[in-house]
Amino acid sequence: MSDPLTIEARPSSARERMRQKLKGRRIMLSGVLALLEVLAFIIWRPSAPLLATLAVVVLVLSVMAATRVPRGLLRDILWIVAIAQVIVVAIPLVVGAGVLIGLITAVILIVALVGVAARWRV
Repeated sequence: MSDPLTIEARPSSARERMRQKLKGRRIMLSGVLALLEVLAFIIWRPSAPLLATLAVVVLVLSVMAATRVPRGLLRDILWIVAIAQVIVVAIPLVVGAGVLIGLITAVILIVALVGVAARWRV
């Protein structure tokens, strides 16, 4: 037997329609918000540690609030803000870790090359 056909009714209120649109575009809106935050950082040049601390605080507060607020438009907005803060915090960490791994690899290769060169010299 096949699964029965399910038809979803359109939300009746404008608020529910907005909630449905936000929920479907949550990641895109979070990315746009994170991009705006990065552009604001580049333009106004605030303190990087202060901004990172503020992003972590906003992340924690928005997740705490989103888990306590009942389902609805406010909860979806809080999750969008939380995801944007994760993006803002995680990307510099990933890039920094990549640079660190690259530097460690370069040092290991240089030490290996020096060891090989010293061995051939003897």
